[in-house]
Amino acid sequence: MQYSPVTPQVLEFEQLASTNDKAKELLKEQEVREGTIIKAIHQFAGRGYASNTWESAPGKNVTASWILKPDFMAPHHQFRLTQMLSLALKNTVDHWLGSGFVTTIKWPNDIYLDNRKIAGILVENSIMTDKIKHAVCGIGLNVNQEIFVSDAPNPVSMHQATGKEFPVDEIISTLSEKISYWYNCLRTEKNTFVLDAYHNALFRRNTKAKFFAGEDRFEGIITGTDSWGRLIIETARGETRLFDFKEVGFIL
Repeated sequence: MQYSPVTPQVLEFEQLASTNDKAKELLKEQEVREGTIIKAIHQFAGRGYASNTWESAPGKNVTASWILKPDFMAPHHQFRLTQMLSLALKNTVDHWLGSGFVTTIKWPNDIYLDNRKIAGILVENSIMTDKIKHAVCGIGLNVNQEIFVSDAPNPVSMHQATGKEFPVDEIISTLSEKISYWYNCLRTEKNTFVLDAYHNALFRRNTKAKFFAGEDRFEGIITGTDSWGRLIIETARGETRLFDFKEVGFIL
């Protein structure tokens, strides 16, 4: 059975600390249909990967989690979920902003508008033996926020970029359609297609850039990711280096 976003179940809450946490709580308590969306008008303790937090003014942005059940996927392929969600989110931003803007995926899971972060993803998987039982896919997309007050280095919203107000619920509907498309690509084993699209969308791919890894400073070119989701950089020294999340960063 394919997940279809045509009539998704949307559970809306006025206020939540984290839509991902609420989704995981519901999954423990009851049977939840695949494709269910947990939406918060005000998410006051949103999380990203590691210790990252997510700032969102009440009612201004997309703060929601999608519940998927990719039991067709082996745990060691779980980064494919991040890839397909990143593509769905990029496609959604492109759809609403139009062709006058450049969006990319900053590895592993941030959507960039030019050199500023407009969206992020947090995927939390429940693994049972040799398959993924369910995945809670949290998405934060800056839509109508006018001012950011946290110490996040480079946030931007769709409103800031265009001066326009956007319909948050309609954007969630578009995002659900895009998730369905890319998720079904994974379900039908179009994995190379998804990987190529993800690589082609990577921020600064095939462009010489400066990086840091701990105390090391070096120049190199991002060429893609491996099957585990590690970033591949060909350095100016002639090395091929692999990096996990938080192990490498750009020197801007």
